[in-house]
Amino acid sequence: MQNQFNEPDLLAAISRKWEMPFFRLRGELSLAGSPERTAWRSVVETSDGRLFVLERIPSKLYGGKRRIAAILQQLSDRGVQQVVAYLPDAGGEFIHLINHGLWQLCPYVGGVVLDRPAYAMDGWRGDAVADFLIQFIVTSRQAPMALEPASFSIAAYTLDLFTTLSTREPEIADRYRPFMSHLNDRLFPVAEGLPTGFCHGDVHPMNIIWGNRSIRAVIDWEFCGIKPEIYDLANLLGCLGMEDPQSLDGPFVHRLVSQLRRSNIFSDESWDALPDLMLAIRFAWLSEWMRKNDPPMIRLEADYMALLMQNRSDLAYKSA
Repeated sequence: MQNQFNEPDLLAAISRKWEMPFFRLRGELSLAGSPERTAWRSVVETSDGRLFVLERIPSKLYGGKRRIAAILQQLSDRGVQQVVAYLPDAGGEFIHLINHGLWQLCPYVGGVVLDRPAYAMDGWRGDAVADFLIQFIVTSRQAPMALEPASFSIAAYTLDLFTTLSTREPEIADRYRPFMSHLNDRLFPVAEGLPTGFCHGDVHPMNIIWGNRSIRAVIDWEFCGIKPEIYDLANLLGCLGMEDPQSLDGPFVHRLVSQLRRSNIFSDESWDALPDLMLAIRFAWLSEWMRKNDPPMIRLEADYMALLMQNRSDLAYKSA
């Protein structure tokens, strides 16, 4: 970090821009979420003891980061308590060019470290996630979110990914071909007609800052946008099952699904598509394992997709 800028000069400049007395970095404090979302980040402290997350963002992400900051501000203003909005300056700007870098700030939220994989069986977490999803969905339906991007097509994304995989890694593609055939038959013909909504896009347990028995914050909104309305639930369930397949029939999932079923927040056709959407979203995780060149996870993902297909009838949770 010292090779990029002079720390006192940076903190002085940030203090002037946001009109707060920042005086030291707190790099020893851990940060939740993916570090890949920024070029650099750290906790910073003001002279009166308040903590904030300071992030430096790549210039190529400037437009997307401004959009996300506006969306989070909207959600926060509308009362979604688990959203941590970025701090605007006096002129309402969220991102500033300081010392040859683009910087943004948000309050620091600490949390309780997950006991993995045991947490996937905690029933109270299902209640907490359901409460968040219902409030978030109802709030985002009340008015269009700021600067919404175009709808995301899970069919187009998955087909494009598989085409690339077939060209570059044909042996791996052959292992995943049965899952693509299933999706081509069952999900993709109806995917474009599914009800859509504004989604977080990456809801999973590691993108939640947990309290002792609550959700303190939901973070990493880089993939937010218009998607099938049940997308966030499908991604979350898929991640829980990857952590512990037994969790898909455990108290976390059953209390989550039961509350969502009672709320009537999703249509019947969305519930019907849930198992196949869970399967399709796993291709995005396969892309991550390919990018990281992680053969064990590539093999494990194929085994997990086979498990999801074998238990497809149970994953619609009709009796939850």
